[in-house]
Formats: sequence, C-alpha cells, structure tokens
Amino acid sequence: MLPKIWIFDTYSVMLFIGVALALFVFYSYHKRNKTSLSYTYDLLIIGIIAVAIGILSAVGFQALFDYLKKDSTNNIGSMTFYGGLVGGVLSFILEYFIYIKRKYPNQSFVADVMVPAPAGIAIAHACGRIGCFMAGCCYGIKTDSPLGVRFPGMEYNVYPTQLFEAIFLFLLFALLFYLAFYKRTKYTLSVYLIGYGIWRFLIEFIRGDDRGAFFLGLSPSQWFSIVAFILGIALIVYFKFIYKKKDRA
Repeated sequence: MLPKIWIFDTYSVMLFIGVALALFVFYSYHKRNKTSLSYTYDLLIIGIIAVAIGILSAVGFQALFDYLKKDSTNNIGSMTFYGGLVGGVLSFILEYFIYIKRKYPNQSFVADVMVPAPAGIAIAHACGRIGCFMAGCCYGIKTDSPLGVRFPGMEYNVYPTQLFEAIFLFLLFALLFYLAFYKRTKYTLSVYLIGYGIWRFLIEFIRGDDRGAFFLGLSPSQWFSIVAFILGIALIVYFKFIYKKKDRA
C-alpha cells in the first residue's frame, strides 16, 4: 500500500490518471470516426466540467448518507462512486442538450456519447479502485484465503476487493472498447449497466468497510446496482423496439 506518492495523495493521483485515460478514449473514438475537431473539443470541455461536478457529487452523496445515518466514522471528503456517477452523468447530459445540441443540431447523442462513454467510465473507475487499494479503503471482509492482504494497522488479512474490482473493470473496459470502436453498437451502455450492476451487487457481500444497510438489509450500492441493472434492460428494450431514428452508432 502506498497512500502517498511524494507529496501527493495516491488515490487522487490514480483518479487523475483514470480521468485522463477516459478523456483520451473519448477523444480517440472521435478521431477514429473523423469527427470535427471543434465538436470533439467541445465534448471534452463539457466532459471535464461534468467530472468536476461528479467529484463534488460523490462527496456530497456520501456526506448526506452519513448524516442520515448519524454516522461520524467516515472521514470528511470520502466519496461514493454511484453518487459521483449520477451527478457527473446528469450534469453532462444537461450541458450537452443545453449547449452542444444547439450548436451542433445534426450530431447524434447516441452515437457520439452513449457509445464511447461507458468504456471511458470503466477505465477511470478501474484506476480509481487501484487508488483505493493504495489508500487502504474499500477493503473486503476478514479472510484466511491466500488471496488475503493485510493493510497497515490491521491485525488480520482481508480480501483485496479493490483489486478484484479493478481487474473486473479492466476486463469490462476491454469489452466495451471493442463494442464501441469496432462494432459501434448502441448497446454499450446497457452492457456496462448490467455487467457492473451485477458485479457490484455481488461484491458488496464481501466488502469489509461496512457503510451500513440502507433498506431490506441491502447497502446503498446494492440498491443502486439494482437500479443500474433495470435501467440497462430498459435501454435494450428502448433501442430494440422504440428507438426509430437512423442508427448512426
């Protein structure tokens, strides 16, 4: 574990690397498809703004949950991934339709955003989970398994759920990258929501840094996972039976 690299917080460093890689994936997708530079750069700008809002949202959602639980055990500034995802995605969508769609009315939100974005989200999240491992947060339950690790200050081994999730996310990224860059399918977001939703729901059962049950004994992340799974299915139904526009993806 390496909580700091020189004077920098390792989690912040990995988060920065992840965001940079996500933006590079997004840029590479549009360069491959010969999208106009002005449109691509405008997308990247609102993407950066959405990332900043997402980070604030991640902190805000966690603080709100801690307040509702009357929980003072979490450090100030701790984040929740789903909170950041919701805030970041919603802000990006608003920015796109308020500014980008008016400036570039002939561009497709599905082909230009929904197809490549999940791959970027996956690789950014994977890097963030490596940062979690380095920082010693988001660890698993106690175990005697050879896979267990011991973080500083602990008297027993725990599952390195951060690394498990990072590996899964890198594999998911590879699949999404292939689907976006080589198949250009509009179902990439559904694959991400269903795949990650199932994974996150299951891995929560071996998470050791308990953040408390939210409802029916399930954690907030598990409920978000259920919502993500249902939304992924709904998008498949929408694109299969309702979406009538020309398929540009």
